[in-house]
Amino acid sequence: MPQKRKRQAGTSPRVSRSAAKNKKRSPASVSRHDTSRQRIAGFELLRLRRESATWEDAEKQAGISRGTAEGLFPSAFYRDERGQLQVRGYDRYTRRLKIPTTKPGAFRWLRVRGSHKASLVGTWSNAIKAAGGGDFSLIDAFPRNIVIDGVRLATSHYEVSRIVAAAAESDQPFEDIYSLVGAA
Repeated sequence: MPQKRKRQAGTSPRVSRSAAKNKKRSPASVSRHDTSRQRIAGFELLRLRRESATWEDAEKQAGISRGTAEGLFPSAFYRDERGQLQVRGYDRYTRRLKIPTTKPGAFRWLRVRGSHKASLVGTWSNAIKAAGGGDFSLIDAFPRNIVIDGVRLATSHYEVSRIVAAAAESDQPFEDIYSLVGAA
């Protein structure tokens, strides 16, 4: 008659090594703040690659590897005919962006779906910054009645002047729009 093996103290009878490894990497052990920081870095990597930076430069500037970014945003990448990893020209991931308001020091968060709309918000933000320097030509060239997340982006000289005046009164006048990208 075969003998039963005795279990060592402190071990569970049915946990394999791979299950123990997966338990260490569970989503509960990764804080929400770390995931948010990785998403921000991933969006930065995508933006840099779309602006034709090399993989090495984009990874260095964004502070995230292409493998990690591909894990976060799988549909933003594809393999070309030679098997090389490439970034798609457009993605549909949701970002949270901060835009200035007419109240000093107050910002409004927008949920922006897709890189086209995020780029549009960035272009509007750059036009607002230029208007702060007295150049309204970018605001005049910006399309009218653009609504994103239920908010119409201001394009009249009066509204833009109020936003610029509020930003001038604020302690943090104009921030870089891409540094304000948050996890959605």
